[in-house]
This record gives sequence, structure tokens and C-alpha cells, in this order.
Amino acid sequence: MNSLKDLLQRFKSNSILIYCLQIFIVLSGTTLGLLFLGYEALIVPVTLGAIATALTDFDDRLSIRLRNLVYVCMLFFGVSSILEFLYPYKLLFILYLSLSSAGFILMGALGQRYATISFGTILLSIYTMFGLGEYSQWYQQSSYFVLGALWYGLTSIIFYLLKPTQAVQDNLAANFNAIAALLLAKARLFDPDNIDNIEPLLYELSLKNSEVVQSLNTTKASLLTRLKASRANKNTIYWLNLYFLAQDIHEQATSNYLHYENIHKNFSRTDLIFRIQKNVKLHALSCQKLAHDILSHQHYQANPDTDIAIANLDNSIQLWIEENPHNLEVKNLLLILRNLKKIQEQFINLSHEQNNYRQNYLQHQENLNLLDDDIHDVRDLWLKLKQHLTPNSALFRHAVRIAFVFAVGYAISLLPFAKNGYWILLTSLFVCQISYFATKSRLKLRTLGTVLGVLLGIPVLYFVPSIEGQLVLTIISGVYFFYLRSKKYAMATLMATLMVLLIFNLKGAGYAIILPRIVDTLLGCLIAWFAVSFIWPDWNFRNISNTIKKSNQATLDYFDAVVKQYQFGKNNSLDYRRARRTAHNAQIELSSMISSLSTEPNPNQALIHSAFRYLVYSHSQLSYVSALGSHREQVQDTQVLDLMLWCKDTLFAVLLQQQPLDTDKIQDKLQEIKQMSTQENLSEDLLLVLKQISLLLETLPELLNLRTELWTQEIK
Repeated sequence: MNSLKDLLQRFKSNSILIYCLQIFIVLSGTTLGLLFLGYEALIVPVTLGAIATALTDFDDRLSIRLRNLVYVCMLFFGVSSILEFLYPYKLLFILYLSLSSAGFILMGALGQRYATISFGTILLSIYTMFGLGEYSQWYQQSSYFVLGALWYGLTSIIFYLLKPTQAVQDNLAANFNAIAALLLAKARLFDPDNIDNIEPLLYELSLKNSEVVQSLNTTKASLLTRLKASRANKNTIYWLNLYFLAQDIHEQATSNYLHYENIHKNFSRTDLIFRIQKNVKLHALSCQKLAHDILSHQHYQANPDTDIAIANLDNSIQLWIEENPHNLEVKNLLLILRNLKKIQEQFINLSHEQNNYRQNYLQHQENLNLLDDDIHDVRDLWLKLKQHLTPNSALFRHAVRIAFVFAVGYAISLLPFAKNGYWILLTSLFVCQISYFATKSRLKLRTLGTVLGVLLGIPVLYFVPSIEGQLVLTIISGVYFFYLRSKKYAMATLMATLMVLLIFNLKGAGYAIILPRIVDTLLGCLIAWFAVSFIWPDWNFRNISNTIKKSNQATLDYFDAVVKQYQFGKNNSLDYRRARRTAHNAQIELSSMISSLSTEPNPNQALIHSAFRYLVYSHSQLSYVSALGSHREQVQDTQVLDLMLWCKDTLFAVLLQQQPLDTDKIQDKLQEIKQMSTQENLSEDLLLVLKQISLLLETLPELLNLRTELWTQEIK
């Protein structure tokens, strides 16, 4: 009995299995359900309507889900009906299909919710072409699409009501798993055998940091929509505290207190570096355990092994200090030890206080201040759209490319050899992504998945001749498609191809579309490749200089927010968290742009090398600020505060105002910091501030040199 209960609990905490069950129910209803009810003719349009709606699904509260479903039904019916009316008028059909699709793409500027609805509507436009001219009344196919949308919407709402917090739990668990991956990547920096491999490891660390920030952004949106739904309750407070905990641990995990080359040089023959690595890995395991406990509704208990490991590290450091009383490099390790202790304190506090968050939630109302950047009125809507009405916007360029590929693809579909030419549009829609890098990666995967799907489909159609058997396989392949679509795109395409072959076999066209399916896929990929390569290609708009300026501005705004807290006292205000979030988001944008350089045609290797090194130094600067932020406390020492303000003003001057760097002045300040650091009875707080300022100043000249190299290589 207990084993059955445990199995049920594991199933309830596994959102992937629950989602697959939902898709199974949806596809069973639109295929076998309609077949047994005697509505075999409705299987294709109702199933396609349900699939398109599933691709518009977005985590939100109940009222918004209902509103979104109404929007989707209205859009599906309207778009499908317009295409039905315009079908005899080929020129008008092409114009409407192209311009409306571009308009829907631009709707993505309003937010992720609108982007998903827009994509589903564009997909429905192509699905409409599958059945044009087959129905006696103009509204029939449109109504069947809406029926499929309503069926999926009904199941989605039922599953949401059964467990409305599932998405929040999944997102929070993903946060801590991403932080665990970040910590494991950081642990590799404390491997003494990696002394000649520091910069690649730092680059990997910056990529892991991007994943954490993106995960935190997703969780914030999920929490915010629920906060808007009602007043705070015990569960809301608990989820919010976990989110704030993830933010704090992320800030501490991204903190950097030293040049890693120095720690290898000074401590690689001691046990210290190994003990630090062990503690970082133990914190990663704590994050993974917390993620598991969130999903399984278990009470989190801090790992006692971490306390022992930190105590042993502390003892080893103190012993090393006794044996080497005049070596000041150990002060860097003391800062790392302090950081490790602070992370462990967070986990211990959670294990003690997590029930109090629920029981005394009314005392925590002040923690509900999340930044709401959603659309509130027409002015917000226009401001979001306005910034994308220019070729400088990647979204605008993507919209124009989609309009082009749809116009060309449909024109080709009118040719005699392209009887099922709407497959060209379907392929182009999925392959043509917002960036050249993403499109290029999808070209191979889409082609491979389609060919494999066709090769698998031939024996399936032969050996499973019954309608019932083919519909069962349609359900299975559909479930696998939705399961794999964000994990393994080639396999997802294979399953989608098999699913569509089976569905179209109901019309007696299973074998007939096999060869055209391959040809149309190749044509769709070719059109998508041409669009991203020749219509406002990314390398003409990458604008590294502006991206660098934006990243510098965000990092320095974060630094300014940190300095203010050292002046006036620590708080976790909305302004501080917004500055921190903006800095990390800007770093993601910089990382994404630099990572795409190597995928461009005829890549400039010198440019790529300089850009990757710049990203490493830029991320290091952000990590030095994060270290200051994670230990921020009010400082009374005026000399230290003046030094912080001078450092901030210097960084603003040389990074934003592009004033020349006075290297002699920098060296004088570094010498002054070194002298201040040797003072006896210097507190840990002041030692930390001095160390981080010295790191910011020491890496500044190389950061500026790399920036100059990038700007002088004729970057557009």
C-alpha cells in the first residue's frame, strides 16, 4: 500500500508525466473518441485545432487562461474564415497570409503570452490550407478548429485546477537545479589541474549564469501572475521566499573574490583548494536536494555534511595561517570561506523557518513587491510595440522574413509539382527562427527528423492498415512530439512527421504525400536559410558596441545600488533587485550575441577570440560586484566609502563616458588598497570591500583593451 502511495506521489510531482497524460487524453478524444462517435470526418481539423492550441498554452492564473482561450478561439475562427474567403483570390491570399503573419510575429513584442498565442495562430493559418475547398460551408473548418481548441482548453483548465501550483513548483525547482549546475561549473575552477584552462572555464561559467537568470525570469513571471489573482496566502509567501532565496544564493554563487590563477599558484599543493571545491560541490548537492523537496512537497533539511566540511576548511585555513603568518594571500580564501558559510546559513535558515513562512504569512506582506513589467494600458502597449518598428529590432527583421518565406512558399505551392506545398510553409515556420544561429541549427535537425519520420512511416502504414491502429500510433507519436519538442528537436520532428502521415492517411493520402513531404521540407528549409542569410542578416545588425555599452551601464547601475547600501544600510528593496536583475539580463544579451559570432558565414577568428575574452572579463566584473552585493552591510569607515565612490566614478567615466584611463592613478589606488589591507584588526567587511575594489581596478585595463580591439575591427 505504501509503495502504491509513493508511486502516486512521484507521479503527482512529475509535471512531465502529467503533461503527457493531458496530451494523451486530448489526442485520444480528437481521434479515437470522434471515430467511435461516428464523426470520422472531423478527426483531422479537430486534432489540428487542438495541436495548435496546445502550442499556445502558457502558464497563467485561471482567469487569464479563460481569457486566453477566448482570444484563441476568436483568432482561430477569424483567421481560418478569412483564408477560406480569400482562397479563390490567390494574390489577395498571399498578401493577407504574409502581412497577417508578420503582424502576429510583432505581437510577440507585447510579451511571451502574446508571442505563444501569435505562433499558434500562424500555425493554424497553415493548418487551414490543409482543408481549403473540402467543405461545403465557409464556417465548417473554422468551427472544427475551434472545437479542437475548446477541447484542449477544457482539459488544460481541469489539469490546472487539480494542481494550480505545479508550474510554480517546477520553475522553482528548475531555479535551484540551474544554480546547482552553476556551482558545479564553478567547482571546476578549484581544480589544481586546470591552471592553464581558466578562461574557457570562466566562459562556461558565464553560460551557466545565463541559464540561471533565464530560469529566475520565468519563475518571476509565474509568481507575479498568481500574486495578481488574489491576496497573499501561506503558499504564496512560501514560494516567494524560495524565489528570494534563489536570488540570494545566485548572487553569492556568482561572487568572485580572486584571480583564479593566483589561488592555483599559491595553494595547489595544499588541501585548501580541494576543501573549497568539496564545499562548493556540497552546496550544489543542497540545491539539487531542495529542488527535489520542492517537487515532492517534502520538508527541507540542511545537509550536516556541509557543516562538517566548512568547519574542516576553516580549521585548515587557520592552521595554514599559523604556519605562514606573513603570507597575505590567504585573505582571499577567508573571503571564500565567508561566502560558503553564508550560503550554508541560508539553507539552515530555510530548514528552520520554512513552516513559519506559512504559519505567519501575514507578517511577510512586505515581501510581495515583485517588479510588474506587464502591459497595463494602451500607452504601455504602444511603447512596447514602438521600439520594434525598426530594422534594428531582431523581432521586426524576423517578422519581415516570415512574410517573405510565406509569400515565396505559397507561390511555389501553386506550381503543378507542389500539390501539398503548404508543407513548405509549415517547414519554413518552424525552421525560420529569430536569429541566424537558431535557424542554422534547426535546418539539419528538421531535415533529419523529416526523412527519418518518412522512412519510419512507410512500414507503419504497410504493417498497420487498420484505422484504429493508426489512430493509436497517432496518439503515441503526438504525445512523444510534445514531450520531445523542447528537448530533442530532430526526434520531435520525426514524431510530428509520423503523426501527420497517419492523420492524412485517413484521407487516403498517406503514401501520396511521402515523397512530396521530403521535397517540400527541403524547399522550406532552403527558403528559411535564404531569408535569414540575405534579408537583413544578423551580422549587419549585431552592433557589438551598443550591446557592450548596455551591459556596462547595467553592471554599473548594479554597482551604484550596492554602493548606496554600503552607505545607508542593507535592504532588499525592489530598486536593488531590479538593478541586479537588469545587470544579469544584459549579460545574457551580451553572451548570446558573442556566442552567435562563430556560427556566421566566414567567421572572423580574431574577432571571435577577442569577443570571447571580453565576455570572460565582463562577467568577472559582474561577479566582483555580486560579491559586494551578497555581503553588503553599512560601512562607517569614511576612507573605505570614499574609495568605493571613487572606484564607481572611475568606472562610469572610462566605461560609459569613454574617458581615457589614467593607469598611474589606478596603480596608486591599488597600492593604497594594499597598504590599507595590511592594517591590523581590519574587519571582514572592510577586507571584502577593499579586495573587490582592487579586483575591479586590476581587470579594468584589460577589459578596456579588449573593448578597443572589438571596436577597431570594423564591427557594424
